[in-house]
Amino acid sequence: MSEASEDVHQDTSTATPATSEVLRRRLAHEAAFEATLKEVFLAQQVQLVEPIAKASKETVVYGGFYHGEDVAVKIFVPAVDDLSDAIAAYGAFKVECEKTMILSRRSKAILQVIEYGDAEIPKDLPQELREFFPVHLLPFMITERARFGSLDRVFKGRRHLPGFDRISLLDALTRATDGIKEAHDHQVAHRDIKPQNILIFGPGQGKIADFGIARWRSRRSSKEAVLLTPKYSSPEQAFYALTGERETLVDMRGDIYSWAIMVYEVVTGLHPFTWAIKGIKDPMVSQRTLLKAIAANDRRGFLPTGDITFDSLIFNCTCDLKHRVGDIALANKVLRQFVQRLKLQQSQDADPLSATQALPPPRPFAR
Repeated sequence: MSEASEDVHQDTSTATPATSEVLRRRLAHEAAFEATLKEVFLAQQVQLVEPIAKASKETVVYGGFYHGEDVAVKIFVPAVDDLSDAIAAYGAFKVECEKTMILSRRSKAILQVIEYGDAEIPKDLPQELREFFPVHLLPFMITERARFGSLDRVFKGRRHLPGFDRISLLDALTRATDGIKEAHDHQVAHRDIKPQNILIFGPGQGKIADFGIARWRSRRSSKEAVLLTPKYSSPEQAFYALTGERETLVDMRGDIYSWAIMVYEVVTGLHPFTWAIKGIKDPMVSQRTLLKAIAANDRRGFLPTGDITFDSLIFNCTCDLKHRVGDIALANKVLRQFVQRLKLQQSQDADPLSATQALPPPRPFAR
């Protein structure tokens, strides 16, 4: 959870009309809603300051202070009319908190969870506000807060941030990948690997965040909603989102595919599926077209960089499921070697006698 971009925790699944209406009503009472949250959390010794991520159908994220420490607070506030949906989502959020706490204790490359629990809604809360808290509890998770925000934000503003260049961001990414590996070692597929979920704490310092739609081994259910970020989904995720079929194929190898898309974009500045939605203005048509291209794994957007090892890495992480690399630690090792070559190349380029050519400078993240 970061102060990064406004879509850090954005739910990109299609909202139902009922959910959209609840969100609209909540926005109409935004000042009172926010005041209620701040009052409730003062009793938890948490001072909420400002929202730091766009509200989703289930959560809001605030920056604030907890015992004097600058923190991020993820709060479960489902915007649904059906109480059974809210209760099911409540259980999923509690599992996320518990499992993320355990994983964060095992790896410093995972955003550290400081505390989690439930805050109670005041009994005298006006009825027009009570509808926004269907569970009558506010489950929350308090985490450390990334000073610089997410990878995509830092990438776009790196020219104004001393010490941040493409190589330092790749270093940060390799460190965050150690956190993904820790999750995989415990049979947890993250399922939403993207630049917005790589949080930057300093040059070369990155952590993986937001296990909100992770597939926990103990929670397999074919009834779970399809939640993903289309731009970084794997072909298996895209196919399931389009058809509702073959969900069992969505596993940790999908994380490796998404990871490779992100790595490719950091290195080249190009998203390999931008071509699929060029000129499409309707968001729904754009999303479905993008999912179709990814489901088919149409590779026309994967352009060679000139580094044979790097190009081989990207291919082996984004090929068909049967032949795809299955160990993200192995892929990360190759990426680290690539970064070392870039560092050597950078030092040689500082020598006017060197004829070594660097890769072309990356463009901003594709949107």
